[in-house]
Amino acid sequence: MRPEPIFFACTRSFWLGVVPALLTAVDLVVMVMTGALGDPTLYGPVAEMLSWVLPVDPVRVQRVMQTLAPVYALIVAQQRAGAARPYTINPRQR
Repeated sequence: MRPEPIFFACTRSFWLGVVPALLTAVDLVVMVMTGALGDPTLYGPVAEMLSWVLPVDPVRVQRVMQTLAPVYALIVAQQRAGAARPYTINPRQR
């Protein structure tokens, strides 16, 4: 018997792995496009937005995001290990 599909946005792997990885990727793409990747004093737009919410320097936020990027992949891999339920894009299936 196959397990019922689950809406992808209702999963921990989405919120703890995919979303942070996408936010980090947005910052990296913007930094590459602007030529700021090699300068340790510059940061991306997501790091700046998070620094508005958190009382932390945006350069430090950028560094933490890039350092934790491999952890995001491990979270997704661990959540999808074993007999995981299949994903669906239908939000009615929770």
